[in-house]
Amino acid sequence: MEEKVIKDIIIETIKEFTENNGIETGEITENQRLLGRGGIFDSIGLVHFLVDLEEVLEERYDREFNLSSEVAMSRSTSPFLNPAELTKFILELDEE
Repeated sequence: MEEKVIKDIIIETIKEFTENNGIETGEITENQRLLGRGGIFDSIGLVHFLVDLEEVLEERYDREFNLSSEVAMSRSTSPFLNPAELTKFILELDEE
């Protein structure tokens, strides 16, 4: 897995998800906040987005991903802060 490819997949999945669900966003960058004040998603929206992203990753890499695992929830820096942090988390999962 390459960092740029994962980041692009995340951003493209965000764009598709927000378009399909009528969520208005400006330009989506790797530093765009995903959750919380100024974020794209509420907690339910984030869960639905993560399911979509898992499906895209599973299709592309032919393996399972669990992005909302206990490991993700227990990190000191949330992997759901922005696309850059989510990319790092996915790359770490790939190394396991």
